Amino acid sequence: MSHQILLLLAVLTQGLATSQQRDKVPCEMVDKEVSCQGLGLLQVPSMLPRDIEALDLSGNQLRSILASPLGFYMALRHLDLSTNEISFIQTGVFQALPHLEHLNLARNRLAAGTVLSAPGLGPLPRVTSLDLSGNSLYSGLVERLLGEAPALLTLSLAENSLTRLARHTFWGTPALERLDLHSNVLMDIEDGAFEALPHLAHLNLSRNSLTCISDFSLQQLRVLDLSCNSIEAFQTAPEPWAEYQLAWLDLRENKLLHFPDLAALPRLIYLNVSNNLIRLPAGPPQGGEGIHAPSEGWSALPFSNPSRNASSHPLSQLLNLDLSYNEIELVPEGFLEPLTSLRFLNLSRNCLRGFAVPGAAFLPCLVHLDVSHNALATLALASRALGSLRTLLLQDNALQDLPPYTFAGLASLQRLNLQGNRVRPCGGPGEPGALGCVAFSGLSSLRVLNLVDNEMERLRAGAFLHTPLTELDLSANPGLDVVTGALAGLEASLEVLALQGNGLAVLQVDLPCFSCLKRLNLAENRLSRLPAWTQAVSLEVLDLRNNSFSLLPGSAMGGLETSLRRLYLQGNPLSCCGNGWLAAQLHQGRVDVDGTQDLTCRFGSQEEVALSHVRPEDCEKGGLKNVNLIIILTFALVLAILLTTLATCCCVRRQKFGQQYKA
Repeated sequence: MSHQILLLLAVLTQGLATSQQRDKVPCEMVDKEVSCQGLGLLQVPSMLPRDIEALDLSGNQLRSILASPLGFYMALRHLDLSTNEISFIQTGVFQALPHLEHLNLARNRLAAGTVLSAPGLGPLPRVTSLDLSGNSLYSGLVERLLGEAPALLTLSLAENSLTRLARHTFWGTPALERLDLHSNVLMDIEDGAFEALPHLAHLNLSRNSLTCISDFSLQQLRVLDLSCNSIEAFQTAPEPWAEYQLAWLDLRENKLLHFPDLAALPRLIYLNVSNNLIRLPAGPPQGGEGIHAPSEGWSALPFSNPSRNASSHPLSQLLNLDLSYNEIELVPEGFLEPLTSLRFLNLSRNCLRGFAVPGAAFLPCLVHLDVSHNALATLALASRALGSLRTLLLQDNALQDLPPYTFAGLASLQRLNLQGNRVRPCGGPGEPGALGCVAFSGLSSLRVLNLVDNEMERLRAGAFLHTPLTELDLSANPGLDVVTGALAGLEASLEVLALQGNGLAVLQVDLPCFSCLKRLNLAENRLSRLPAWTQAVSLEVLDLRNNSFSLLPGSAMGGLETSLRRLYLQGNPLSCCGNGWLAAQLHQGRVDVDGTQDLTCRFGSQEEVALSHVRPEDCEKGGLKNVNLIIILTFALVLAILLTTLATCCCVRRQKFGQQYKA
């Protein structure tokens, strides 16, 4: 009998040792924070220090959470159990952790297990943050899963399968401030579903299936994300004395047909209604102020109440308005005028044919205006208008024959994009300008100008005088004649210059004079020569692709050795010999020649070979052959001259002898 007892004790001792050895997992510990992330664990380790405050068990293979050993760690404040396979949680396991504040159960299998049987997660007395996203939870299960959590401030139910929110869903979380429900299938929100949340400030309902917000009444809400739904109308509840706190509203990618009703939201500072079907009305409805047609969005439009002071308008505090990707054909007169605080306005990707700024008081704080990708044929900017504007985006419109001083009154303009229009720059002061040209000289604040693809034929002398540009793009204007002095005045400021795809055969720009130039794009032209750079330049990137360069001699390029960092040369008929400077850069690695493996050259009329494979002796042999050929030709020429001279002398003597004989 004693022998059997001793054997049993030995087995138990060996089993305990094996269990302890198994528990020695390679977790990382810093102070009182332990990370066991991605170790393939099947259970919670039991041999960790008892006083740890943070435990990361994410990315393992846990299937169940039991009171033992998790209950050993009584000091835990942060517990991350995300990205496991958890389907069972023992009743009261989290209640046994009196200091637990942050619990992450995202991306598990909570919907598939017995965890949903009463009482679910159980009471969470001190938890302030709970993440249940990505668990395939559906309507009805959330109520059973959520217990009493009186301190909960942040809750994520994102990326689940919820279709409906019941009235009593959040009764156990009265302190909730942030609620994330994005990427569900919500189609219905029962009246009063958020009444139990008096402190709710951030609500994310994006990427659901909501079709209408007809009685928005969450006065305490500050941020509301309704993007990527199927909402056709947004209206606040008819509560005239309500004081709504909403400051951030995102309605992008819905099906709004009209501008939303925002009359009750005076604190709104951010509004995004891009990617909808909005068309702004041409003017207020006849016979009234528009308040009788809330479904048309008239109550939110500035001209809906002519007697209303602009400063008291519901959108007077708006800072950012995004109306891009809609079907707006015109901006009604007075629609934007009350937006006296607006700083960012995006009207791109609409159907606008004209845009007008009536006076200096119009949008006085606007710093960024995007009217690109429309069908603008007219642009009318009043004198001293848009005094704060720094960026004006007008690319891909139909602008041409603009008034000469269209941009002269924009006192703060720094960036102007006119790509894809038909704008022709005038010459400098005193230069005769073409009919319908636009003056770009004397714009003292302008730094970046894009005139790509404007069908420009001639860039006149002094076109940018007294305009200290740092970036200028004149690419994609085939046949452009850049006359001498066209870039005069930019020598001390220009850092980026692009002349790509203009068909230039001769470069009439004294590039070495541009001491600040860092990036130069001359690709897709017909150039074969470059001016000689001096050591004073600071060029870092040079793009010469698809030109006619056969040689890049050191006499022209040597001055770039200290500054040049990247050189693009593909698509040029480079000679294998005579490019000693380029070969040196390749071998020494001082300049990164992009696409070196594809860079080819020719030995005379022979087939192309990789430039990187050319050896110095290859060119020396070729040079020796050329020397021998020259010697042979020279010898033959001298011999021919001697023979000719001898033949001439013989003929002369023969003639003299014949004359003497006759005499």
